[in-house]
Amino acid sequence: MNNCCVKKLQLENYRNIVSADLEFCDGINVITGENGQGKTNLIEALWLLTGAKSFRGSKDRDLINRECDFARIVSVLEDEGDYETKVEILVADTETKKGRFAKINGGEQKRAVTLAGKFYCVVFCPQHLSLVSGSPSLRRKFVDGALCQIYPSYIKIFKTFEKYLAQKNSLLKNREKYSAAEFNETLEIYNRNIAVLSCEIYKKRKEYICMIKEKAGFYYDKISSGRESIDFKYLAFCDDENPESFYRLLCESTEADKRAGFSTCGVQREDIEIVIDGADSKEFASQGQQRSIVLSMKLAESDILKEKCDTNPVILLDDVLSELDFRRQEYLLNNIEGKQVFISSCDENRINLAKSRKYLVKNGVIECI
Repeated sequence: MNNCCVKKLQLENYRNIVSADLEFCDGINVITGENGQGKTNLIEALWLLTGAKSFRGSKDRDLINRECDFARIVSVLEDEGDYETKVEILVADTETKKGRFAKINGGEQKRAVTLAGKFYCVVFCPQHLSLVSGSPSLRRKFVDGALCQIYPSYIKIFKTFEKYLAQKNSLLKNREKYSAAEFNETLEIYNRNIAVLSCEIYKKRKEYICMIKEKAGFYYDKISSGRESIDFKYLAFCDDENPESFYRLLCESTEADKRAGFSTCGVQREDIEIVIDGADSKEFASQGQQRSIVLSMKLAESDILKEKCDTNPVILLDDVLSELDFRRQEYLLNNIEGKQVFISSCDENRINLAKSRKYLVKNGVIECI
């Protein structure tokens, strides 16, 4: 079992952090400072080492300091065998280059998404506390994001699916521009491709939800002292592992799609229902119960990554302790031992941990204290 950790991190023109050169311990790293100083920016930069987009939903341009046209993240990653890997991410917004690009050990620069599977991480931020009560898109994003780390090939499947879906929606929206024969022929091509990709997405989502059901259920049982139980129900568009079944359902929705001007059904509209003692948690769970559910899901996500990838993931806790009561805080901190952890908080006195290294962030300047 490997314990990957971030040994060093250099930032240049990253949001409000003009320059930073940091070394971290392989245990608890506490990031303190007042709101708006750059704590979340540091946590976000660490998350980007996974190759994924910002967990804040930001566009690439937002990652670059307003006065500049590029930002750079340079890190040294280390596993338990003391093997070091240098990962560099360039975020560019110039006339000739736009987006996120990565180098590994100085190798050829490629799109940052190629970092998937090189560095494993779990991030927990206040927005995640809406996983239970929020829209289905949040729960889909949780599952798909986890799958992208476990199975880097899933990224290509999902991106290709999104491409075909966008093309299908454009066709439906501009239907009057095509003859009936041309429209039907093109729609069939899109539906065929979407069906195959949807089937692959379904199988992977189903697998992950089965795993999260078991592991999150275990944690929730402990947090609630056995008073309550949770379950996860996959509300799938199609529950058959045959692409022909997906294709048939897509064809059956054609008239509804024409009226709406977009694809009205498919894996892009699925949901995961979280049930607490037989009731839909979205409707009936208290705020405390919702926090316990999300905490259980995040701990389960960490365990699944550890199990599937044979690596302890780095844990990023972005100002989440202030959203949890003392009992849940203690439970969370006790269940992330043995991993490298980054915790951001406005109140450093809230986090009294032995063997931790502390950093103060003020106006984008970060110093070890």
